[in-house]
Amino acid sequence: MKFYWKRMKQPTSTLLALAIGAVQIHHDVVSAEYTIRGNPNVRDDPPPPCDDYLNNLLASLANEDPGEVNRIRRILAMENRPCYKHYFDVFADHFLHRVKSVKKHVNLHIPKAGGMSLCSVARHSEYGSDIPAGTNCWERQHFYPMWCLYYLGTRPKWESCEDLDESTPDFVMNENYLDYPLCMQQRLYSTLIREPVERAISHELHLEALKDTGNHEMPKKLFESRLAMGRMNYMTWALSADLFADNLNKASLVPGKMHAEVAMDTLSRFDFIMELSEDVECDAAILHFMGLGDDVVEPHMNAEFGKFEAKWHPPQPRSVYEEWNNLDREVFAYAKRLIEVDCEFFKRLRKANSKPRYHHMPKNLAGI
Repeated sequence: MKFYWKRMKQPTSTLLALAIGAVQIHHDVVSAEYTIRGNPNVRDDPPPPCDDYLNNLLASLANEDPGEVNRIRRILAMENRPCYKHYFDVFADHFLHRVKSVKKHVNLHIPKAGGMSLCSVARHSEYGSDIPAGTNCWERQHFYPMWCLYYLGTRPKWESCEDLDESTPDFVMNENYLDYPLCMQQRLYSTLIREPVERAISHELHLEALKDTGNHEMPKKLFESRLAMGRMNYMTWALSADLFADNLNKASLVPGKMHAEVAMDTLSRFDFIMELSEDVECDAAILHFMGLGDDVVEPHMNAEFGKFEAKWHPPQPRSVYEEWNNLDREVFAYAKRLIEVDCEFFKRLRKANSKPRYHHMPKNLAGI
């Protein structure tokens, strides 16, 4: 799935020299298992058989494509462990330099996956003073949840990544479709995921509760369109719609196999993917590197919806929700694999308690 990433080409960078240096010298952010010992210009062990991966890595570093670096790191961790271990230092240096130099966030808020809880954590962090008042961390014009809007018309597009960066808080959540191209030079990207069937049922409960409490008195046909969006492959839709439909048709886009492939590829490029409460140590490491502290994210509870939930039952058997979310289940399974290798990576770096070697790019690398 490379066709649409041609839109994301970036100018060359000094990071190529940084990458070459990273595989030549000793680092103390990793254990001896990952260290290249002895003369920094002579390897004590032969290079692993992963030339294609290394070439792609160096090219992506040179083009300042952080998403591609994230993707390659995860693929190597899943599919080529010797190569991953050999070049672990490259990935560690790149990641630590990135989170040191890029401080702002875009979080893709998948409904009923823990976004409100994450927003609460962000409000109590250094980003809190910049987040607008309210119960959520959305930017209200572009990122308001499409699934609960009365009118599924167009929403404004950012003119550029600079426009997005200047117009939104330093920590912003998008509960709409993801905008392409990703603005990874300006922002760290993250998302929270949840098992798709449980998420879809919870989303349906949420909509039914809104209707029951009178918070959203939608016409029946309009409500049914929101219901369909919320309970059928919503994650796949949110991660792919911008690439496959114009503004007027994004809400009615029915995801297919290609959309799921795009969703998986995009997730592999994100900086952070979380599934709350599955691995507390991993959650703490991710929150630390996101700049949100080290506290565990507590699930958000809504007392009013809780009362409604006690008397509500899904109108369809679980097997129907499984069929409705066949693509999301595939994307979720892949995301779980990404999270597994991410947790290994983040926990190792967190335990090392190390800082990036380069807080600012060395002068002798300038202009390369």
